[in-house]
Amino acid sequence: MLSKEELLAKIREVNSQLDEIQKQIDNITNEINTRRTLLDEVRRQLAEVRSLIEGKRQQLQKTRELIGSLVERKSQIINNIRNLRNELLQTNILLQKYREKLTIYRNLLSTFNDYVGGKPIEKDKLKRIIEQLEYFFETSPTNPEWERQFIKYISQIEKELNLADSMEKVKAHITELKNQMDEFKNKRETIRNEIARLIQDLNTVKQELSQLKASRQEIYKQLAELKSRREELKKRREEIKSEILQLALKRKELREKRRAVQDELDKYTVLLKAVELAEKNKARSAAQAARAESLKERAEILFNKLMSGERLTHEEIKILVEAGFLPEE
Repeated sequence: MLSKEELLAKIREVNSQLDEIQKQIDNITNEINTRRTLLDEVRRQLAEVRSLIEGKRQQLQKTRELIGSLVERKSQIINNIRNLRNELLQTNILLQKYREKLTIYRNLLSTFNDYVGGKPIEKDKLKRIIEQLEYFFETSPTNPEWERQFIKYISQIEKELNLADSMEKVKAHITELKNQMDEFKNKRETIRNEIARLIQDLNTVKQELSQLKASRQEIYKQLAELKSRREELKKRREEIKSEILQLALKRKELREKRRAVQDELDKYTVLLKAVELAEKNKARSAAQAARAESLKERAEILFNKLMSGERLTHEEIKILVEAGFLPEE
């Protein structure tokens, strides 16, 4: 059996082990708390990155919709320009045809003018002359030669009158052609202006499309970076969780070890109390034996005094009774 000193040494040794184990447990607990704080921060960052990714996805969807709308608008503008250009081509073809007709009528009018010597034909005057000649012809005596000359003269005047009608018709056609050409020219100008406006719109749409596509590429880049960051955070989160788990397992082992050492300490403490109790009982017995021996020696002296006839005090008589030299009253 171990002595008291050996037990005290063992208890000090085991207490030192307990202190060291508790220190390790506290250090590990601090590390776990630090990593849990870090884990909360990583989770917060991960939630923030996921929110940013969702926002970028919504932004990308809106950008795609805008691009689709602009592409459709671009296609419509191109089709409108193509149709207007076809219409402009047809207008130019018609204008060319009218120019050719106008040239023909102008040449015809020039021929008429050359025929009449460039002088204006007075239709009303010619009509009055014909009416007068016809009246004269009807009221004059018959003369075959004169009648032939008369009819020939009337025929010439009628030709001039028909020529005047023809010239008026040609001039009317020329005026009509000019009016129609003016309408087509105005239409052509309107078409050209509309084409110019559409081309300007098309350039604006192309510029917006270019900007949106550049923005889309930037969103793709940002999404890729955010997803990479998300994966890094997820990886770091799992690493921290694994570290916490390993530390928790280590702390559990240390706590089990602490319980075993505590049991050992309790065992030595019980043994020490048993030794101390045994020593205390032994000391008490020794003290009682010494006291009994001292009482006996004193009682013998007092008994001898009593036997020699000396008077004893009440306390001295009590000592003799306690030592068994006198019977108890």
